[in-house]
Amino acid sequence: MIEVEVNHSNRLGPPRNQGRRPTCLAFTTSDLNAFANATAHLSVEFLCHHAAKAEESWEPGDGFTIEQVFTAVASPGQPEEDIYPYRADSHDAPLQAPPSGLAPLYRSPSKTRALALSEVTALVRQGRAVGVVVAVTKSLFYPRDGIVEFDPYVIPNQFHAMVAVGVGTHRLTSEAHIHLRNSWGAGWGHQGHAWVPERHLQLHMQEGFSV
Repeated sequence: MIEVEVNHSNRLGPPRNQGRRPTCLAFTTSDLNAFANATAHLSVEFLCHHAAKAEESWEPGDGFTIEQVFTAVASPGQPEEDIYPYRADSHDAPLQAPPSGLAPLYRSPSKTRALALSEVTALVRQGRAVGVVVAVTKSLFYPRDGIVEFDPYVIPNQFHAMVAVGVGTHRLTSEAHIHLRNSWGAGWGHQGHAWVPERHLQLHMQEGFSV
């Protein structure tokens, strides 16, 4: 159904699952850092710890802001995932200090915020992976044949971060679509990825960002 123009999803390995923790920004930024450094999965848990340290009032169950994860990914960075694995059921894990001496640490000191959808699409076409924050709709939970249907209605006060990794065109409608990598495991969409109509993102995308 989608005529693929570019698709970088294979450079990020299998999708991961954030579980019930509000860590989508940490997963998205971790994937961006791994993509920029051309390395394997990086430790989301390590990133969560240092993002929490960037906010003195952080408490278990809180999510993170883009600035918090930017701070953590720039310094100290992240070790590989298998050195310090993610604990999907541990909401207080960010308060627990990781072991000292984890290495190597991969960093992404550069950062860009407030990207428009056109800029996101252009960067993906140039070979980049880009983070997007979207307002959540019911259709986001139930992709059909690997495609999220356009849905004008949002769930109030619900936002979610994902990674834009591809651009394509719907063969029947000729509408541009963006390929998004999620952090809800391989059962979402097609192996953790789905195509989203450009007009859906034009309506619901809150911000694009990159590292």
